[in-house]
Amino acid sequence: DIAYVGNRSNKLIILADYNQARPNNSSDPAAGTPLQNRRPFPNYSFVQASFNGGFANYNALQIKVERRFADGLYLLNSFTWSKAIDNAAGHLEASFGDNSRGNIKNLLNDKGRSNYDQPINNTTSLVYDLPFGQGRRFARGANGIVDGVIGGWRLTLINTLTSGLPANLTYGPAAAFVVGSSLTYRPNQIAPNLYASSGSVDPRNYLNIAAVAVPTDRSQPFGTAGRNTVRGPNFMQADLGLHKSFRLINETTRLEFRMEAFNLFNRTNFLVPDTNANNIRRDSAGAPIAGGSYGTINGTFPAREIQFALKLLF
Repeated sequence: DIAYVGNRSNKLIILADYNQARPNNSSDPAAGTPLQNRRPFPNYSFVQASFNGGFANYNALQIKVERRFADGLYLLNSFTWSKAIDNAAGHLEASFGDNSRGNIKNLLNDKGRSNYDQPINNTTSLVYDLPFGQGRRFARGANGIVDGVIGGWRLTLINTLTSGLPANLTYGPAAAFVVGSSLTYRPNQIAPNLYASSGSVDPRNYLNIAAVAVPTDRSQPFGTAGRNTVRGPNFMQADLGLHKSFRLINETTRLEFRMEAFNLFNRTNFLVPDTNANNIRRDSAGAPIAGGSYGTINGTFPAREIQFALKLLF
């Protein structure tokens, strides 16, 4: 099966600070006008607005290959090549530096990859009734004891391959740069290549420390870096299952055994890197140097896990 899937969502409910302040400018004092005095309603601080200023756009090529049960084998492969764009995350779906609260003064500037955007997603599922024991290709005449040992086994395998998760470049502004509460401030992108290397993943040096800089002009607190422009390493994992059902007293009473291994090959799948530009270490002249945490990866998805289960059905 081959399909194109696309949808456009308009007037989605998003959040913002309705009392967002104007930026400081050159006419303000050297230390800058305090945040509260720059707000439209200076007698109030953060005023959360819930309004229909959001949109989302999704386009995908989807390919499915399916082989239904034959000789005990079932195979399903689902492949998706897609792109998802919006201007704010869902309120309970913000992750890795993204935010459900937008810049109410310039929502178009928050247009970027959705934080669930993964262009490549391929999942292979396999179910195989092993051909041993009564009623199967080999040892079909086995007695009850032998069949209890080698017969009735089912093997399952799920292999997942996806692009890495998006992450948002951020920085923590000084007081003179702050224009509102619960906002995400992005740094300036000063070099085209945000990654340290195009080769193998180095968790100690994943992002290019010379590619971003914290804004120095307090009238422009929102930097030039786009939203969710960084992507973590690719994800690959195989999960294995081995199942068997044992008949006990009668046809309606049986015991099920399951062995499941998640991340069977114990592959290290890295999470996204540190994207806070404040964590770039700099020398006395302001040049970036190694040693900061920006661009390093300090987390992984779970290592191999194996579990066993018994279930009695009667």
